[in-house]
Amino acid sequence: MARILVIDDDTQVRQVLEGFLTHDGHLVSSATNGKEARTLLHNQPFDLVLTDIVMPEQDGFEVIMHLLSQPERPRIVAISGGSPTLSQQTLLAMATRMPIERVLSKPISYEQLSAAVSEVLSVPPKTFSPKTDCR
Repeated sequence: MARILVIDDDTQVRQVLEGFLTHDGHLVSSATNGKEARTLLHNQPFDLVLTDIVMPEQDGFEVIMHLLSQPERPRIVAISGGSPTLSQQTLLAMATRMPIERVLSKPISYEQLSAAVSEVLSVPPKTFSPKTDCR
């Protein structure tokens, strides 16, 4: 059992993800955007953050960058179904270049989510060390 934070502005998607994860025995909290998520992250520890990429207030990339700046961070899975201005493939490609554990495309089946969460929780979070250019 893990403590998981689900961040998605789409109520139906968020509720489905919560249901899948609760069915697998996880303790699930949720947020509708990155700003709300940061408050939850400040108040309690999570083993895994499952974040949509495109959201109002603060998007998933902002959430990821905030988490990467933390000394001890939860594992991170980014999800996306695309946006009116950027395709799903573009957003997922951008996310795969970040030091996060997994990237998933919407729609997500129970089997896909369950397998990804089990795999991600079995390994330690990836480390991130920003590189500086000192020319």
